[in-house]
Amino acid sequence: MRRVIASLGILLLLSPLALACFFPEDNYALEVEVEKYNLNPLLSAKNVIVDDGRIVYRSHYHPKLVVIVWEEKNKLHVRVQIPTKFDVRYSGKFEGELPILELEGKAKALGWKVEENKFEKNESVVILTPKTVECKSDLDCKAGGCSGELCGPRNESLYSPCVYREWYECIKYTQCGCYLGVCTWKPNEEFLRCLAKYNVTFKKKFIIEFEGDLGEIERFLGVKIENATKSERMSVIPEIDPSKLDAGTAIVEELKWLRKAGVVYLDDRDLKEIKEVAKWGYAGYNSRIGFYDEKWIPYSNYSQAELIKCGGVGIAFNYTLPSSPPEIQEKTCGVGVILILALSVLALRRVK
Repeated sequence: MRRVIASLGILLLLSPLALACFFPEDNYALEVEVEKYNLNPLLSAKNVIVDDGRIVYRSHYHPKLVVIVWEEKNKLHVRVQIPTKFDVRYSGKFEGELPILELEGKAKALGWKVEENKFEKNESVVILTPKTVECKSDLDCKAGGCSGELCGPRNESLYSPCVYREWYECIKYTQCGCYLGVCTWKPNEEFLRCLAKYNVTFKKKFIIEFEGDLGEIERFLGVKIENATKSERMSVIPEIDPSKLDAGTAIVEELKWLRKAGVVYLDDRDLKEIKEVAKWGYAGYNSRIGFYDEKWIPYSNYSQAELIKCGGVGIAFNYTLPSSPPEIQEKTCGVGVILILALSVLALRRVK
């Protein structure tokens, strides 16, 4: 059975009108129009969903891609679709304690770009502001305490009990300075490795402002964010990065399988030309690939194309697919046919 998020959107996608328009999910699909075909083998195949005249199944190229096959105006359409979802963003502001020395290293390990107190990944942003700004430069900070283990604002008196801790030996690997607006021991690989040996971390209070993918932000900060403001934008994004999927290979693998199954009639030259022109976004009425002007090209490049200007807000496109790609049912002889053949053989033997 299918699972499609967005009520009106999927109805539009599966209607003839919508196929004559552009939808944002077309950016993450590739569609080929074929003139010679026989849909019967696919209709009786295993592991397919027949939904409102469309046959839907799991891609042979990538297990998360969706293949949709349907007839329209005496032509067969084969579409490979990257699943899409709504671009849901969260934003908010809260106060929290964070392990200041580990922040930059963790952010970079998770793929975040770091620029002073601003952290960015894709369209997610986190800005950290100290609850109490202590410094603007290293000159505003000083070391202190009985063992010189404290790092704080230069204009403050720094006192501590004269109790030696093992981690104090790590201080030789760093220096006191200004970092993210607070006075602290400057992080570096050797210093952090030494602190980890003694299970020591330094936490500071920050005002944390954020916007973007809540899951990504929580993984980076290491905290569960409550009371975030949710804002759902009227746009869709792919569940898989299109740059990591080869559009040409994705469509040609399906066409090869459909050819083997006796569904489409294409030769190797056809497949080669389709692969050469294929790219994500060649889908929908204006951009689907077909055999026009004696070659395989997007419809928009056809010399007699009648392009239509219309579109929609998009949908979160997803199906609950069978666990495996489709299989064509093997034709087997019935018991009666086998019995008739056996009797025929016996009769021939008697004649001889």
